[in-house]
Amino acid sequence: MTNLIGERGAAERLGGGRRLATRAVLAAALSVGALAGAGAAQADENPSTPTPRIIGGHDATENYSFIVSLQKERNGDPDGHRCTGALIRKDWVVTAAHCVTEPGTGSDPYTVMDPALFHVRVGSNDRTTGGTVAKIKKIEVDPGYKWLDDRSEGYDVALLQLDTAVTNKPVALAPTSTKEGTAVRQLGWGYTSTADVGDVSKLPVKLQELDTTVLNPAAEECRVDAAGDDAWGIREGDVCTDNPQDTYGPCNGDSGSPLLRKVNGRWQIVGVDSRGIGEVCGSTPDIYTDLHYHRSWLTSIIG
Repeated sequence: MTNLIGERGAAERLGGGRRLATRAVLAAALSVGALAGAGAAQADENPSTPTPRIIGGHDATENYSFIVSLQKERNGDPDGHRCTGALIRKDWVVTAAHCVTEPGTGSDPYTVMDPALFHVRVGSNDRTTGGTVAKIKKIEVDPGYKWLDDRSEGYDVALLQLDTAVTNKPVALAPTSTKEGTAVRQLGWGYTSTADVGDVSKLPVKLQELDTTVLNPAAEECRVDAAGDDAWGIREGDVCTDNPQDTYGPCNGDSGSPLLRKVNGRWQIVGVDSRGIGEVCGSTPDIYTDLHYHRSWLTSIIG
C-alpha cells in the first residue's frame, strides 16, 4: 500500500526503507513471496516495539456475503491471496488500483495486469474454501490513478468485472461521504503481526475485522508521518481512519479491502484500503479511497 511497487524488481526493493517496507509493497510481496522488508526487521530488532495486529487480530464476527479474496498463482499455489475487495454488483468487484497494476513504461502512468491472472473467492470468511469462485473478465482503473514509487496521489481504486454474475448479495455504496467520528469497520486477510510480513505462510486463513472511527482529514496524523513527510498522507478523495491504541490497523494483504459503516442495520461500503502513512502497519492512521467521491466514475462503469 504505501509505495506501489510491482513484481518487477520487488525482491531488490523490499529492504529499501520506509516507503518500500510499508503496506504498499503488499501486491509485489504477495505475488512473488518476497522477503520481509524493513518494517518486519525493525520489529525483530526492537522487541519492545508494539507488534501491530491487522484488523485487531480477531476473526470476523459475522459472515459478509460481499467480501472478496483476490487471488493469483504464487509459488505453485493457484489460490495465493493477493488483495482484498468487495462485491458491489453481481458481476463487479471493487479493490485498490495498485493490486492490479504494474509500473508503466514511457508516458504510461501504469500497466494493467492481465485479468486472466486473477480469480476471486466471494462471500467466505475462509479464503481457502467456500463462497463463490469466479474468474476476472475485465479490469477498469480510475483514470486519475498514477503508479509512483515514492508517493501516492490518490485515486487508488479499480473495478474487476467477473466472467459471470454470482448469487452473493453485494454491499451497497455509501450515498454520502463519511464524516469525522463515524464508526466504521475494517476487514481483510492481511498479516496479523509486523514480524510476519513477507512470509506468506503466515497470512491468516480466517477473515479479520477491526472497529474504528473516521478521523478529520485535516488532522496532522492523517497528512504526514512522524518525520513530517506527506508522501503517503491523505489526498482529496480519500478517507483517514484511526489506528486504535496506536497499534491496530490494516497491513500487507489488506489492500483493496472494504471500509464499512452500518446504517439502519445494513452495511454500506465507504472506501477501499490504499495505504498506511507511516513505516509500520498499525503505527499510524490508514488511508482509504473514498468511493462516494469517485462515485461518478464508478457508476459510469457499472451503471
